[in-house]
Amino acid sequence: MKHLPILLLPLLLAACTANPDHVELTDWYFSNTDNYHQATVPSFIHTDLMANGLIPDPYYGTNEDSVRWVSPRPWTYTTMISMLDLPKGDTLWLVFEGLAGNAEIIVNEQVVGHADNMFVRHAYPLPKTDVGYDIEVRFIPLQDTLREIEYGIPLPERRAFTRIAPYQQGWDWGPRLATCGIWKPVYITNQPQNIQSIQNIPNIPKVELHQKKDSIGQSFTFYKDGKPLFIKGANWIPVHSFPVLDSANKARYRYLLRSAKEAGFNMIRVWGGGIYEHDYFYDLCDSLGLMVWQDFMFAGTPYPDSPKMLASIHEEARQQVSRLARHPCIVLWCGNNEVKNGWEDWGWQGQFNWTPEQRARLEKAMDTIFGYSRNSRNSRDSSISSNTSSTSILAKAVKECDPLQRPYITTSPLYGWGHPECVTHGNSHYWGVWWGEMPFEVYGEKTGRFMTEYGFQSYPLMSTLRQFCPEEQLHIDSPTLRSHQKHSRGREIIDKAMRQYYGFDSRTLNLEDYAYVSQLLQAWGVGYGIYQHISRQPHCMGTLYWQLNDCWPVASWSSIDYYGNWKALHYRAQALFGVESGKWKAESERWQEYYSVYPKDRRYPMARYNLGQGWESDGTLVVTLQALSDLYDVYLDTEPHVDGHFTTNFVDLKAGEKIQTRFIPIDPKADVSRIKVKVRTLNELYQ
Repeated sequence: MKHLPILLLPLLLAACTANPDHVELTDWYFSNTDNYHQATVPSFIHTDLMANGLIPDPYYGTNEDSVRWVSPRPWTYTTMISMLDLPKGDTLWLVFEGLAGNAEIIVNEQVVGHADNMFVRHAYPLPKTDVGYDIEVRFIPLQDTLREIEYGIPLPERRAFTRIAPYQQGWDWGPRLATCGIWKPVYITNQPQNIQSIQNIPNIPKVELHQKKDSIGQSFTFYKDGKPLFIKGANWIPVHSFPVLDSANKARYRYLLRSAKEAGFNMIRVWGGGIYEHDYFYDLCDSLGLMVWQDFMFAGTPYPDSPKMLASIHEEARQQVSRLARHPCIVLWCGNNEVKNGWEDWGWQGQFNWTPEQRARLEKAMDTIFGYSRNSRNSRDSSISSNTSSTSILAKAVKECDPLQRPYITTSPLYGWGHPECVTHGNSHYWGVWWGEMPFEVYGEKTGRFMTEYGFQSYPLMSTLRQFCPEEQLHIDSPTLRSHQKHSRGREIIDKAMRQYYGFDSRTLNLEDYAYVSQLLQAWGVGYGIYQHISRQPHCMGTLYWQLNDCWPVASWSSIDYYGNWKALHYRAQALFGVESGKWKAESERWQEYYSVYPKDRRYPMARYNLGQGWESDGTLVVTLQALSDLYDVYLDTEPHVDGHFTTNFVDLKAGEKIQTRFIPIDPKADVSRIKVKVRTLNELYQ
C-alpha cells in the first residue's frame, strides 16, 4: 500500500461486507500530512477531527474562531478494498451520493473524476484490476476568488461560485464553518442505478397553488381537494452545521417535526440557503401529514452563468427533483430565496458598479436558471405576474422529472418589503419588523397575501446558555455570547423593543431574566403577527414564520432552540395555530383584548399558586398548577434541567384557574423521576 500504513490493511479488508451487487465503503482514514486518523463516513472533516480529539467542539465558547484553520487546508480520505469483497460484474462503479467540497477522486493512482457540487450524485466506472482498489478522495480548498476573477463580474457573495450549502459559509444565525467531506454514503456497484422518481405516488392529497388577479392584486392560495386551505407553519433550516444523517440528527428530525405537528403546523418551508434534506426528513413529513414548500438551494445572491456552472445546476436540479418527487409531502417547488428581492432592493448595482453589459448578463443568468419576469421588476407596474416559468433550468427539471407536475415558482418573495405590492401581490417576506426596526403593530397593516417570512429574535433560556457558555462568561456582553449572536444589531434591536413593550432597561436585568424576557418579547410580537395573518383571511392565506429550529446554540429567530427546548414562541404558535377555524372569530376577540395592552402597562400582583407534581405508571412527569392570583407568562422548567418541553407552558392564568401539563423529554429514556419543577412568572420581575 502506498497511501496507508500496512498495519491498517487488515482492518479495512475485514470491515467490508460482501453483497451480490452493492458494497458500501464505510471504513476510511483521513490525513492532512502523513498522519492518518480513523474517519467515520459519511462525515465532514470537522466531525472527524472532533472524533479524534484534534479540534474542540466549534459550538462551545468561542471555539468557532479557533477551528478556522481547518477550512483552507487540503484533506485526503483513503480506503481500499479487495476483489474478494466486491460484487461481480464486467464493469464496477464507484458511487458517491454526496461529496462536499472541491474533490478529486483517485483510484489506483489514476484520477477518475472530479466533483464540486455537494448536491449531485457522482458515479465513476472503475478500471479493471485483479487485486482490488486503493481509493483516495482529495479535497482541495475551493478558490472562489479565482472563479470570480475568471467570471469577470463581482457578486455579492463569493459562495455563489460554488455549489455548497450556503449557510455553512455563515449566516446571521449560524457560524462560519466551511467544511468538506464524504457527507453521504459511498459504495461500489455492478450497475449504478439512475435516480428516478416513482411514477405512482400513493395517498397524495391534491394540493394546488392559485395565483390569480383579483380586486386586491394577486392571490397566493393553496387549495386542497378543491377547497382553499390556510397554511400554518414555519421555515426550516438544517438541524446541524454538519448535516450528516447520523443517529443524533435523526433524533433531531423526529423531535422537531413532531413538535411542529404538535403545534398545529400543516406546512414546513425548506429554505433555500441550506440543503436538500435527507429522505428521512421527507419520509417523516409524509407520515405526519406535513406539507413541504421546497426551495432549490439558491439564496441571497445572483449566480454565474458560466457553462460549467449551468451544467452543474442542470444536473443538480434533475437529480434532486427526481429524488424528492416520490414524496407526497412536497406541494411546491421554489427557485430561490430572495434573489429577485436582492436584485431589486439591496443596492447591488451601485455597490458593485456593474456595467450595463454585466447587469444584462446577470439578469439573463437569473432568467436562465430561475426564470425572471421582467414585467414584475417595476414595483409601480400593477400588471399580473404569475411568478412562474416554463423555460428556465429549474422549471424544466420540475416539468420533466416530477410526474405530478407540482407547481414551480421562480422566487420568494415576489416583491420585497419596501414595495407596496408586498401586501397585495403574491407571497411576502416582511422584515420591516426586525430589519426595519418597526413596531410589532405594523404587522396589522403589512399583512400580505401569503406571509412566507417574518420574525423576531430571542435568546435561549439559561439552561441552554449553560450548555455552550463557560460559567465565567455567563453575562450578556461576554465573548461567548457575542460570538453566538450573529446579527450585527441583534442586541440593540431586542433591547429597543424590550423597553417599548416591557419597560425594562436591559442593563438592569441579569442574564437569566434577560433571556426569559427576550423570549416573552418574541412570543408577544411574532404572535401578534400570526394573529393578524389568521384574522385577515381570505386576504392572507398563509403564515410561515422565521424560523422553526437552529443549527447550533445561538440567539436567533427560532421557536425551538438547538437542544430541542421549546421557546415561548412555539407555545404561542401552538395556541394560535390550534384554534379551530369555526371558533376563530371568538378566539380572535380574546386575542384582540390580549394585545390591547402592552405588558409593561398591566397590573402584576404578587404571584401565588399551588404546585403539584407526580408520575404516571409509564414514568411521565405530570404537573398541576393552580393560580391563587393572576399569573402572567408562567414558565415551568425542570431542576436539574432536562432538554424537552411541557405540553403547556408560558401561559397566563387568572386567579382560580388550573392547568395540568406533561413533560416530554427529547431523550425518551431520560430519567425524570428525581427532578423538581421550577416555576417563574413575569409577576416577579415587576415587583
